[in-house]
Amino acid sequence: MPAVRRGVRQLLRSPTALQSAGFTGASLLANVFALIATALLTRNLTTREFGSFSFSVTLLFLVALVFDFGLFSPAARLAATTDGLKRREVVGCALLVYLPVGAAFSATIFALSFVVDSWFHVDASHALRVAALPASAFPFVLVLQRMAEGTARLHVASVSTALAQLLFAAFVALALVAGSITTTSALTLRSVALLLATGACAVWLRPIFRAARRWVPELLRQTREWGLNAYVGRILSIGTYNMDVLLLAIWTNSRSVGFYSLAGSLATASGLPIIALAAALFAPLARQPTIARRWIVISISVGALCALIAWLLAEPVIRIFFSARYLPAAGLVLPLALAQFVRGVTGIFNTFFSAHGRGRDMRNAALVLTISNLVFNFALIPPFGARGAAWASFFALFANLVAYLAFYRRFLRKPSELPTGARSAS
Repeated sequence: MPAVRRGVRQLLRSPTALQSAGFTGASLLANVFALIATALLTRNLTTREFGSFSFSVTLLFLVALVFDFGLFSPAARLAATTDGLKRREVVGCALLVYLPVGAAFSATIFALSFVVDSWFHVDASHALRVAALPASAFPFVLVLQRMAEGTARLHVASVSTALAQLLFAAFVALALVAGSITTTSALTLRSVALLLATGACAVWLRPIFRAARRWVPELLRQTREWGLNAYVGRILSIGTYNMDVLLLAIWTNSRSVGFYSLAGSLATASGLPIIALAAALFAPLARQPTIARRWIVISISVGALCALIAWLLAEPVIRIFFSARYLPAAGLVLPLALAQFVRGVTGIFNTFFSAHGRGRDMRNAALVLTISNLVFNFALIPPFGARGAAWASFFALFANLVAYLAFYRRFLRKPSELPTGARSAS
């Protein structure tokens, strides 16, 4: 028993555990601020307007996934396998590379705003057009997350998330004090808050820009060798996983989108501890040949407990903070919380493969998720609406976990199979 207690204390005091705890704490704080902002919005927007706002935010994050181009996972791995000034040079290189990417994203959103209302049952075109420029922060969130993981400074991304939600809640409150709020002003304020928070935290990473010419060729080489495969996998997996909101907007209406998005927000909070653990493990796993069993046990235990708590608290939280108008969302929390549980466990394996440059395995696992998502969404959303979308997410993510387990077992039989770029970076 003394040995067990000693081991537990060492585990809790480890850098990974501390980073996970910090990330989880900051994410929970961000969720508190998001709860305040969402409560203000749901009480001052109609259910249709809130649904259009939720749709717009989801669309921005989905399009943001495309504007990675496989560049920033290799940048994170380069940062994880260097130290000192070189690590800061890699960060500076990644930030410079992002500038044209962000500009292209804003232009794309502006163009999409002219057709989005005709494709979906929402009223989001004007909001997207006005918010297009500050919305360049949406893909930058992913870049900042990668750099924080690669430099083992996950607290920077954590603070960015919390700060963005705090600013958004404050902006919404000020807008209501000054008069009223609309879908357009809400989306613009969300984008501006995100831009200010990510910009400040990018400076906190203390990037060095003068060595960009040195690192860009290596970044491009690793992008070609494995980053593009990982990128395709990420697009397929996360893109199709979040496509349910778009499909709901096609087959149902903006009210269903609003209920589903609200339930998804509550369920996402239950997955934060394990998502934090997976993010904190990136740098350590880049130097480890396998995943320690304790991380899997912890992810399963904590994830299951958090999913149960989310389900039990869903109805009272919605009734107290968002009004009885949104109670239909409570019935969607259980399948979405279970989906977050499975997603969190899968994230441990995803992080390991990313840290080891296993882009092909990530792509193939994502294909499984993509096919499962499409099959379950098309089978369940038309007859069951939002409830069908929620269970479709769970079933698809479970299939994705099974795929990752199969690829991991194969990796254990041939652990030396790393891409050339990944070996050279080590």
